[in-house]
Amino acid sequence: MVVRDNMEMIFWIFVILSVYSYLLFPLCLSVLSVIIRRPWEKGDFKPYVSIIISVFNEEGIIAQKIQNNLELDYPLEKLEILIISDGSTDRTEEIVRGFNDERIVFKTYRERSGKTACLNRAVPEAKGEIILFTDANSMFPADILLKLVGHFADKSIGLVTGWTRYGDVGEDEDAPGVYSRFEKWTKIKESQVSSCVGADGAVFAVRKELFHTLREDDINDFVIPLTVIMQGKRVVLDPDIYCFEKPANEASKEYQRQVRITNRTLNAIRRNLEFLNPIRYGWFAYFLVSHKVMRFLVPFFLIAVFVLNIMLFSRSHLYSLTLGFQLFALAAAMIGIFGLRSGKLTCIAKFFLVTLLAQLTAWGRTFAGISETMWTPQR
Repeated sequence: MVVRDNMEMIFWIFVILSVYSYLLFPLCLSVLSVIIRRPWEKGDFKPYVSIIISVFNEEGIIAQKIQNNLELDYPLEKLEILIISDGSTDRTEEIVRGFNDERIVFKTYRERSGKTACLNRAVPEAKGEIILFTDANSMFPADILLKLVGHFADKSIGLVTGWTRYGDVGEDEDAPGVYSRFEKWTKIKESQVSSCVGADGAVFAVRKELFHTLREDDINDFVIPLTVIMQGKRVVLDPDIYCFEKPANEASKEYQRQVRITNRTLNAIRRNLEFLNPIRYGWFAYFLVSHKVMRFLVPFFLIAVFVLNIMLFSRSHLYSLTLGFQLFALAAAMIGIFGLRSGKLTCIAKFFLVTLLAQLTAWGRTFAGISETMWTPQR
């Protein structure tokens, strides 16, 4: 009887741990953002801005990206579009050189070294007081710079990030889009209390003076915010700052992307354990544990829940229902992965399962001492 009671208690502990980062942590944030609120000023401020786009074999999208950036509503004399080719072997460089605009600066590195290595070279050479990082397939609304730079009028703000809207305007939102909105909400609440955890790699800006040279295997949209916080400045998200991006529709591409991101983030956390110290970093340390560490542990929590549920299956109808729910979710995910049926439920289940499998793979690669440096666009 004692063993049974202990098994049931452990089961429910793992259930709570499984839903913590997706349900309980947001509830805590909702309360904290009301009790502890640190607003910042947004003023009339138009500094010189350098947009940095790192590219590798982007011939299919780079012309659209450049044209999109050239049409941004911002003073011409205060804008630089710095494009760095990391050893592209297709027509990317030819297409970039075909644009004749003094705002465009093109640099090419023949030997591939990875995105972060490119940023280490490019940022010191950029003219801008504010550096905006983005991707080749991320398109901006025309007024994005005017909305973004005003935050830097407040000296306490070191980095401003936005979020990614997946799909075209007017399309129904898919699973990556739903997750992106959840991430946006979470980071808004974190920003209101302290600093948000990480930035959206497709759209975030930093004061150039705060940029530090990174390790070549660092994930820049996670580590750059950490270095900003280390220097006593805040990292915040503005919900009005966003870019448009088409999602990777193939599960295999999303899986590869998630493995790379999770592996690099885990390695970054391992090398920056000091940020888990609440005495030094206050609420941000709590956010980092809840937002990243606990979320990356979810695959292990769910495996424990599934195994314990099987062992408890015959003990009550409640455990029959919980096991049935898990099997239903797994079946919906597999239906989505194999394309047997489309719909929001199967799409969300597929995205969640792919994410969990990618996180497990990334943990394995991290324990094996593997660190991702190169990136290949998944499109």
